[in-house]
Amino acid sequence: MCLHILWNILKYPKYIKYRQINTQALYKYLFQKCHILGADFEQILIVIEKNLQFFGFKKKNDDNWYYQYHHIQLLHLWKCYRYLINQQIMCVFILLLIGQMM
Repeated sequence: MCLHILWNILKYPKYIKYRQINTQALYKYLFQKCHILGADFEQILIVIEKNLQFFGFKKKNDDNWYYQYHHIQLLHLWKCYRYLINQQIMCVFILLLIGQMM
């Protein structure tokens, strides 16, 4: 989910719609994914909200998330994207190792 958000901002830095996240839509999509995968929704939600804050999003009074900088912080977002990609690769690698042990 965070990779998707980062990629849209990096790919379309001038489009305002990628700098705004509707909280209800985020919760609904995340809940469906967690239900399908059997993941803990609350735990995943906490991680995603922390990541959004780290990326530069802030939750406003309307309860939606907005990218707080007028100019996109491309280098910071690119570093976040690379970090998350590496984390994802590591998780897949660990799952493959566990599968081979069984």
